[in-house]
Amino acid sequence: MSLNRSTAKPLLRVEHVSKIFARGREQFKAVDDVSIELEAGKTLGIVGESGSGKSTLSRCIIRLYEPDAGRVFFDGEDFTALSANTLRRKRQDIQMIFQDPLASLNPMMTVAKAIEDPLIIHKVGTPRERARRVHELLELVGLDPTAANAFPFEFSGGQQQRIGIARALALKPKLLICDEAVSALDVSIQAQILRLLQDLQAQLGLAYLFISHNLAVVEHMSDDIGVMHLGKLIEYAPVKEIFQAPKQEYTRTLIASVPYIPRPGGRHIRQPSLEETLIDPVQSASQRETTPG
Repeated sequence: MSLNRSTAKPLLRVEHVSKIFARGREQFKAVDDVSIELEAGKTLGIVGESGSGKSTLSRCIIRLYEPDAGRVFFDGEDFTALSANTLRRKRQDIQMIFQDPLASLNPMMTVAKAIEDPLIIHKVGTPRERARRVHELLELVGLDPTAANAFPFEFSGGQQQRIGIARALALKPKLLICDEAVSALDVSIQAQILRLLQDLQAQLGLAYLFISHNLAVVEHMSDDIGVMHLGKLIEYAPVKEIFQAPKQEYTRTLIASVPYIPRPGGRHIRQPSLEETLIDPVQSASQRETTPG
């Protein structure tokens, strides 16, 4: 399944990837023949309910799971064919932001050490250069550099996620995989983190693979959307096409869960702002009205 809309060479190309897990004597295909592309500086949203295979797909891309079939190309190289040593080096260009920021940070490390750790592992810079990089990263994600000497547990969930983002950016990656990156946060903080991610993308030219069960958030963040269900990519198109002309019933059901809010004094419906999307209760499709005519 391909969009076939651009002649630009994709930064990420996933070709017919599958991943099978064993359940006793049975086999479960968590990812089933999925193909996607992502250009540099763009965002591809992957949406689906729990168990749809979206997180497994992301782990196959970065080879935390080895795909059972298919290939992953990143920046022109066959990622699935790389040796362990080469893969370790190339992973500098792909970093992940996880759902639980505190679980992804070593509680025994200060913020400075947590952010510096990838630089040490990959032997980047002198101690002074790394300290300067930590300072820059904290400012970049909106934290006071004095936070460097504190421990992650001393911060709020939103601040912890900012620390996680700073760590992910330490090696200057080209692609960030955001796996439910805001779903564990309070709704008021979610909007702040999403705006931060958008600002970072504009400033650094990052590509995002943005994974979420929340179609409203995926719509807000993405250029294209892939809809996964039971391991399969059942729909894959630009955002407007997904919302204006969904082809699959499952996609229409997901869209029906996105809140739409009546305009005062009229029957017209508008799509809510990000804050409204995150905070307002979901309205069912039967509660919506469309513009007459």
